[in-house]
Amino acid sequence: MLMRVEEEPAGASCGFGGKAIHRGVDRNGDGQLLDAEVESTEYVCRDTPAPAPSVLVRRENVAPGTPCKAGGVRVEAGADTNGNGELEAGEVRSTEYVCQNEPEPAPSVLVTQTPDAPGPACAAGGFFVRAGADTNRNGTLDDAEVQRSFHSCQSEPVAVLLRTKAEPVGTNCADGGVAVQAGPDTNEDGALGDGEVETTSYVCGEAPESVLVKTVTFSSNAQCEEGGTHVLAGADVNRDGVLDDAEVTTRKTVCAEKQPGWTYYGDYKILTAADVVALQGASRIRGSLQIVGAEVEQIDLPDLWFVDGAVSIHDNPKLTQFWARIQSIRNIFLVHQNPVLTSVSIFGGGVLGGDVILSHNPLLGHVRLGRDPTRISGNVSVEDNAALGSLSGLEYVSRIDGTVSVTRNASLTSGWGSLIDSWPRGPRFIGGRLTVSQNPKLSEFVTHLEGAGDGIYVMDNPSLYRFEVERVEFLPGSLVLQRNPVLSYLLGFELLRVVGGDLTLEGLAALEALRLDALLQVGGSFSFVDNDKVWSFFFLDNLLSIGGDLRLTDNAVLVDAGFLRLRAVGGGVYVARNAAMILLLGQEGLTELHALDIRDNPQLRSLRNLMRLSRVEYLEVSRNPMLSSLELPALKYVSSLTITDNTGLSTCLAKGLLGQLSPVPGSVTISGNGVSPECP
Repeated sequence: MLMRVEEEPAGASCGFGGKAIHRGVDRNGDGQLLDAEVESTEYVCRDTPAPAPSVLVRRENVAPGTPCKAGGVRVEAGADTNGNGELEAGEVRSTEYVCQNEPEPAPSVLVTQTPDAPGPACAAGGFFVRAGADTNRNGTLDDAEVQRSFHSCQSEPVAVLLRTKAEPVGTNCADGGVAVQAGPDTNEDGALGDGEVETTSYVCGEAPESVLVKTVTFSSNAQCEEGGTHVLAGADVNRDGVLDDAEVTTRKTVCAEKQPGWTYYGDYKILTAADVVALQGASRIRGSLQIVGAEVEQIDLPDLWFVDGAVSIHDNPKLTQFWARIQSIRNIFLVHQNPVLTSVSIFGGGVLGGDVILSHNPLLGHVRLGRDPTRISGNVSVEDNAALGSLSGLEYVSRIDGTVSVTRNASLTSGWGSLIDSWPRGPRFIGGRLTVSQNPKLSEFVTHLEGAGDGIYVMDNPSLYRFEVERVEFLPGSLVLQRNPVLSYLLGFELLRVVGGDLTLEGLAALEALRLDALLQVGGSFSFVDNDKVWSFFFLDNLLSIGGDLRLTDNAVLVDAGFLRLRAVGGGVYVARNAAMILLLGQEGLTELHALDIRDNPQLRSLRNLMRLSRVEYLEVSRNPMLSSLELPALKYVSSLTITDNTGLSTCLAKGLLGQLSPVPGSVTISGNGVSPECP
C-alpha cells in the first residue's frame, strides 16, 4: 500500500484548501502511486485561507559584456512558493538588468609648437609649446584647454675639448712624443672623457711642454655639413708661446654634430598626460625632472638624453612604466614608493652623477640602467622591492664610485649575472662598501668585481649558495660573510693578499673549504665562528699577521687551527667551544698577545704550538677536559692568570706554569684541575 500527499486547492473538497492524502496499491511495481492506482482519498482541510507566499528579490553583479557592455546588476524576482526563504531558480518570474553607463573615452591630448625667434627666452631660437586635453573634442587646442606651456630652445652646439699626454716609444712615435686628443664634450662636464675622444694626432720627438695646440672653427663645408673645428698642433720651434702656421705639423677635424631635439630650461614636473606629451622631442632638461604624485600610467620619453639635475620618481599612485633614452643624469636618480610601478628603463651609456636609489616599489620587476657601459658616481641602493627577481638590468654599470646596498628584496634570486651569462656582469670596481643582505630567495650572486674600496658584506641570505667575484687581490675594507647557511661556493678570493679591515666568517654551515691561498695580512680581527664543515685551515698557510683579535669559536669539525706562518696577532686569541679541535695555532709561533683565552674545547690536547709565546696580559685556560699539558716554556709574563676545571691537566703542571712567571701575576686562579701527586 502506497500513500501520496498533494496540495489541495480551495474548492468543493476543501473550502480554504488543504492536503489530499491518496492511498492505493503499487500494481506496476515502479515505487510510485499513479492516479489509476488510487483506491481512497482523504482530505485534511484548512479552517482559514493560507497566507500568500512572500515575494523575494535577488541582485547579482554582472561583468562587462552582454547584455551590459560596462557591467551592471541582474535583478531577479519571484514568489517564495515553498516558503524556505530563498529564491530558487524555479521560482524566478522576472529578470531585469540595470546597466552601468559606458565610460566616455578620455579626451585626446593635443600639443602645438609655434616657432620662436632668437631672443631672451632662447638665444638660438626655438618653439613655444602648448599642450592640453581636447575636452570639447573639436580637434583643436583651444586657449581654455591649455594645461602646460613653455619655451623650448634649440640645442646649442657642443664645445670641442682637447687634451695632450705623453706618447711612449712605439708604433705611433718611434722615439716617443705627444698625443693630441680632441672630441665633443657630449656630457658637458668640461673634461674630455675617454668615450668622447674622436680624433688623435701625434707630435713625435717632442716633450709635452714644447708642443702647442689650437683650434679653428669653421662653418659648413663638403666635409662637415654642420661646420666643425680644426685641431692644429706642432712644436713651438721659435719658443714664442704661439703656434704659428709654419709650426703646425698635424691637423685633425672634428665635425659638429647636429644636436637632436630641443632643450628645456629649469625644473620640469610631470603631473598629467599633457605634461608628458609637451616634453616629447626634448633632448635635454637644464634642471631636474620630477615625477611626483602624477596621475599618468605610463611615461615614455624616447628623445630625452640629458638631465642636468636629478630625476625623481616617487609616490605616483597610477604609474606602471617609465622609459627614457637618458644617458646622463647630473644628480640623484630616485625611484621610490611607487605602488604599481612594474618597469623602469633608461638607455645609459654615460655617467649617472649622483646616487641611484630603487626602493619600496612592491611591483617593480624590471629595471634597466644602460645598454652601454655606464658609470655611477654616487651610491646605489636596491632595497625593499618585493617583485624584483634579478639585478641583470644593472649589468652594464661598469663602475660605481660609492657604496652598493642590495637589501630586503623578497623575490631576488640572482645578482648581476648567472653562471651561464657572459660579459657584462656588473661593475668591476665599487668605491665604497658592497652589502648584500636579507634577500630571502637570493641563490647566487655572480659578478666581475675586482675591487671594493670599503669592503664586502654578505649577510643573512638564507638561500645563497654561491658568491663569486672575478678576482680580488686587495680589499682595503672588511670581508664579512655572516649567516648564509647554504653558502657552498666562495670564489674569486684565491689571489686576495690583504684584507685591510676585519675578516669575519660566521654561520656558514655548508662551506667546506676556505680558499684564501694568497692571504698574507688581516688588518682588523679574524673571526671564524659557528661553521660546521671546515675541518682545517690548510688554505691559510701564508697568513702572517692579524691586526686585531683572532676568534675561533663554535666550529663543529675544526680539528687543526694551523696558521703555520702566523707571526703577529695585535689583540687576543680566543678559542672556545670547538667540539673537534685537537691542535692550536702554528709552528713558527707567536711571541706576544694581549689575551689568550682557551675555553670549553672537549678534544684539545695541548698548547705546545704556542711554545714561543713569552708575554700575555690575560691568560685563561678553562674547561678543556682532554688537555693534559700546557707546554709554554717561553712564557715569562702574565698579568692575570686563570687555569680552572681542566680535569685532564695536572694541578702540578698548572702551578708549575705559575712558578716560571716573573713577576707573579696580580690575579691568579688555579682550581678544579686534575688530581696529581704533590708537586716537587
